Amino acid sequence: MQIKLKDSLARLNVPDLKDLLSYLPDVEKLGRKDELIERLVAALLGSGLKTIWSGLDETQQAAVAEAVHDPLGEYSGQRFRARYQRVPAFRVAGAKSYGYSGDKSSALGLFIHYSHEDRRYFVPAELRARLQAFVPPPVPLELESKETLADDEGRVLRLTEREALQELVVMLRTIEQSRIQVSEKTALPGTAALRVLSEKLAGGDFYPWVEKKNKWDQEIGPIKAFAWPLLLQAGGLALRAGGRLALSPAGVKALSAPPAEVVRGLWRKWLKTTLFDEFSRVEAIKGQNAKGRVMTAVAPRRAAIAEALHECPLGRWVAFDDFSRFMRATGLDFEVAQNPWKLYLCERQYGSLGYDGAGDWSILQDRYILALLFEYAATLGIVDVAYFDPEGARADYHDQWGTDELAFLSRYDGLASFRLTPLGAYALGLASDYRPLALASTVVLSVLPSLLVNVVRGELAAE
Repeated sequence: MQIKLKDSLARLNVPDLKDLLSYLPDVEKLGRKDELIERLVAALLGSGLKTIWSGLDETQQAAVAEAVHDPLGEYSGQRFRARYQRVPAFRVAGAKSYGYSGDKSSALGLFIHYSHEDRRYFVPAELRARLQAFVPPPVPLELESKETLADDEGRVLRLTEREALQELVVMLRTIEQSRIQVSEKTALPGTAALRVLSEKLAGGDFYPWVEKKNKWDQEIGPIKAFAWPLLLQAGGLALRAGGRLALSPAGVKALSAPPAEVVRGLWRKWLKTTLFDEFSRVEAIKGQNAKGRVMTAVAPRRAAIAEALHECPLGRWVAFDDFSRFMRATGLDFEVAQNPWKLYLCERQYGSLGYDGAGDWSILQDRYILALLFEYAATLGIVDVAYFDPEGARADYHDQWGTDELAFLSRYDGLASFRLTPLGAYALGLASDYRPLALASTVVLSVLPSLLVNVVRGELAAE
């Protein structure tokens, strides 16, 4: 709903109106409330509006520009902070307000108003129309990227495209042999199935499988091996039959289809599936299965991330934190929890994520983005990944109650950067066809008269 300037000012009390009038030169500050409002309206809709706007500092002018050119005329603090990594001053620290002991409203309050009913910041309709005539729109935001990554001790670079195309066929053949057991209720693979799949992965899983010494220890566990059975079930290529996976008719056809086309289909089916919520793999956050609706629908979350992936330049490395900020700055935000009060860390009452700052973007949304990118997009070869051990990789949860014993909040915390692959561009619909990068072979073979083939130099790839 568009709120007019006069109606918005009428919601303020007299001291607040006097605060705003103090930024208008040669305007009387005394009088009844309706008189103060009329003076403010006359000044803001008069010929001196540009001069008043020029008195704002650079950050405040940027905030006005963001709000004025927003489709709804609204200002988002989260979006602004993500884009500029600073916030505009709505109050003047140390300057006493009229009639109050608190800080005085800044001149920014002349332009960006707040509705307590709607809990939103906005620019009144007719004021916004006047400002659009001279306030320049914000410069289009570009996602930062790099051609190469500097050497960093402990970091692993994993090129996933060729691995995914190999593993797809291997996984289908393994299912064809009825070797993968899954739960009839949850569709999740059991420990024995995960071990079988881990041994068949090209180059192994992202992290080695290390047994827990104590039951309370955190375990990274399988990532790619966990994702493949779910991806194939969600994509309709595998069916549950008697506690084991079997190929569906579509799965049988996939064995002879171009692997890139199959991968594209799996990604598109995964974006819409309700088979599994990726966030459930963030086991440190409890209460996800509490009574009532706790978590939001998964499809809108995935859609927002997929849209952001469309902005990633092909073949260039994007830091995860930059990607996350880009999503917030461009309005590609989403909710993970319907009721964050039911989610908690370590202890239900003191560790609840409903407290201010406890369940913010870095704790909930970032962990969901990490899970989708690392466990599903990377497994399908859509993105290459650069990652560290998750222990100590992200410190954003250390201020939460009771987290002293947590080495990491999620097994995906180590993901530092990723890079869109040609296969990823094809799966996302950014490319009309798939053309894999040609790699020069370093393998030399010798063929004896007996037809025995020996590897003279190099190492054969899995395919």
